[in-house]
Amino acid sequence: MLANTQEELQAASYAALRAHATSERAQALVAKLASMVEEKTIQIGLRQRKRRGAAASAKLEYATGAFLADLLRPFDAEQHSGWVYKSLSKASFTGAPVGRHAFFQLRDGLEGLGFLQHVPGHKVSGERSDVGQYAARFRATQELLKFCTEQGVPPKAVLDHFEFEYDLPKHPVELRKRKLKNFYRRTDVPGAPMEFERTPSIRGMEHVISELNEFFAKHTLRGGQHHGYVRIFHNGDDPDFDWDKGGRLYSQHFADSYQVMSSEDRRKMTIDGEPVAEVDISGSYLTIFLSLHGLQLDLTEDPYLLPGLGVEHRGAVKQWFVGTFGNNKPIKRWPKDMLDDDPTLAEHRAADITKAVFVKYPVLKSWGEPCNGRTYSWADLMYLESAVMFSTMLGLMHEHSTPSLSVHDSLIVPVSKVEVASELLRSRFQERQNVLPRLKVNEPINDQV
Repeated sequence: MLANTQEELQAASYAALRAHATSERAQALVAKLASMVEEKTIQIGLRQRKRRGAAASAKLEYATGAFLADLLRPFDAEQHSGWVYKSLSKASFTGAPVGRHAFFQLRDGLEGLGFLQHVPGHKVSGERSDVGQYAARFRATQELLKFCTEQGVPPKAVLDHFEFEYDLPKHPVELRKRKLKNFYRRTDVPGAPMEFERTPSIRGMEHVISELNEFFAKHTLRGGQHHGYVRIFHNGDDPDFDWDKGGRLYSQHFADSYQVMSSEDRRKMTIDGEPVAEVDISGSYLTIFLSLHGLQLDLTEDPYLLPGLGVEHRGAVKQWFVGTFGNNKPIKRWPKDMLDDDPTLAEHRAADITKAVFVKYPVLKSWGEPCNGRTYSWADLMYLESAVMFSTMLGLMHEHSTPSLSVHDSLIVPVSKVEVASELLRSRFQERQNVLPRLKVNEPINDQV
């Protein structure tokens, strides 16, 4: 078995045993499964009688719900092995919400029910030089997946029925080195981490971010994952770095967070049961760049519609700006990384877009050249944008008691707070850049409609 599944076992995700059911169907499922596990452990001789008292039953239900959520979590992804791993050493359970003895009984009960596959911890290979060992692997059987579906909790909808628990970031400021090549991707976190001194000003910034994290933690997000922000600054090894490059807020844990979801999926989320809308800054970097030259973006028209190019080119035009602001000069051909990400860009000549951009925005010819005594990069534009977004979120918290989420150049807020958020975002942008942003509101998406 190991030889046939070794690659899948290596791809296992971590079972943290920190999750709880949130929907009524999931809570009923967990209660029923916990009862079945207890009966099975008595039947096979692991226990002599049922647990007594509400506290003991609650512990079993929490352990059952936490492990079930971990077992179902892989099925939320398009491609998965289904396996999760958990060390069974005593140390791995120290201080954990699920104890070692309780977990062993849960494991054996689920196996007895035919609901769990278990591969014990094992060496990676048979070579003598290989002293490494994998932790135990677990996977839900088809019987368990079917049982959950019959109870109204399909595995692919695990995030709709369970909430995974994480600690908020202890140190919510990070610093990265310069990226070795240019920066094009929206969801990348570029550069290698750097050590830095936590001066009083940095500790003050961390205190403010922690305050924002703790405020949102008091609210309930459904349909997406968010466990606090870390503000990441970039190009820390630049000679002129002064905590003014990068600075975006990244949701933890980023790869599983709402920030990597599509706009459509984000707009299906709710905060405290209320649908959310997304307030987007159209052409954020372009607006900021123009403002550095004392120019106001035309708010009456789409910034990505260019003279001589039809609306069918809009997506490619938008990507041209991504490529240019990620480069040290305007691009005249598509970078390989961008073509790899989106081969359809090859259908649009980058050189033609460059010419059209220069007609509408002549000042773009100077991108990468000194402006007001300094040369700006993507990291500088990102910082100016992040400062506006961060300030707006703090204003919503302090002045309006309104929770918000950032997606770099857009804000997610309860739909009833769209007008308040839009006005505050507009005013904070104008205060910093002396121009007005072009805002677009993307309304909630209701799956029931």
